[in-house]
Amino acid sequence: MHCFKSLENLKSAYIERIHQVSDERRSGKKSVGTFCLFVPDEIIFAAGADRMILCGGKNDTISIAEQYLPRNICPLVKSSFGSIVNDGCSGVKSCSHFSMVDMIVAENTCDSKKKMYELLDNYVPTYVIDLPQRPDTPEALKYFVTELDKFRDAMEQLTGNKVTNERLRQEIISSNETRKLLHSLYELRKRDPSPISGVDMLKILQKQYFLSPGELKEHLRMLISEVESVEPEGAHRPRIMISGCPMPGGNTKVPEIIEDKGGVIVVEESCTGTRSFWDMVDEDKEPMLALAERYIEIPCSCMSPNDRRIDNILELARDFKVDGVVYYTLQFCHGYNIEKYKVQQALKKAGIPMLFVETDYSNSDVEQIGLRVDAFMEMLS
Repeated sequence: MHCFKSLENLKSAYIERIHQVSDERRSGKKSVGTFCLFVPDEIIFAAGADRMILCGGKNDTISIAEQYLPRNICPLVKSSFGSIVNDGCSGVKSCSHFSMVDMIVAENTCDSKKKMYELLDNYVPTYVIDLPQRPDTPEALKYFVTELDKFRDAMEQLTGNKVTNERLRQEIISSNETRKLLHSLYELRKRDPSPISGVDMLKILQKQYFLSPGELKEHLRMLISEVESVEPEGAHRPRIMISGCPMPGGNTKVPEIIEDKGGVIVVEESCTGTRSFWDMVDEDKEPMLALAERYIEIPCSCMSPNDRRIDNILELARDFKVDGVVYYTLQFCHGYNIEKYKVQQALKKAGIPMLFVETDYSNSDVEQIGLRVDAFMEMLS
């Protein structure tokens, strides 16, 4: 695969971003930490605050979290909690940005997260958006609008700034610009052979909620320009969709195995993927209603029924001409683990092979997963 200069530039982006947020906080600007796509960035930015994702993708901080949380909950929840409560005395190094937020804005998706937030509030002020989980009803949309209205009030209280409809419209337009750039990049991934590896793409996707919007757009424009200039080379490799749990920064184990074994990931049906940007916010509607309509349609496994997710997977498989799907879940993530059956049945009916991989953040199962992926690639070749 091609080596892109814009991806090399990302290596220094973390330190630069930390300096930027530090300077902002010294000048009085508030910084908000989030975990989930259901929290509209547009409201945070319209209030004049900055935002950084706090999802943990590293194994190191899990032992810290297990002093407070059960061992048999998902590693993403434990890694995130451990990174935030880590006081530096444990010998475990956390990323700097976890300690740089004035407030955490959370959402009640899975049970583990909901209960973890109750403990988290002892360390950082934590605001929880209540999320209706039967999204395809008028009552759910109406309720979600009221929840976002209350969230807007909380952001105004935090920052001292009024969140006007005009500011919201500006941020909606800005966010849609980012979404369109990501769409352009994904269109290029439809080529065969794909001009960019899935692991390289994942590095960009993991940074999209850490970089500032302006920085992200700059990196995306540079990357699109570079990818457009790549000449197709090499033989066809099995085109893989990875579907399932999020893969936050530090967690690239399964994608690396897939591509080391000869596949190429051409699309991700996950929160670290298409769910984060696929749908636009309607720029012509009343802003709070438009935001509620867009965000409530994210097909998270907490939603029931969740037929929209099945439809999305099949549509992406067709559009990106995938040869197979790797259904990736974290241990103890009951929503995605249970939905595996419906996804598998739908893919089987469509004639698309699927490999199920359940794992954690450790490297203890790398060899085992590698053997299974190797056999899957051989079947697809």
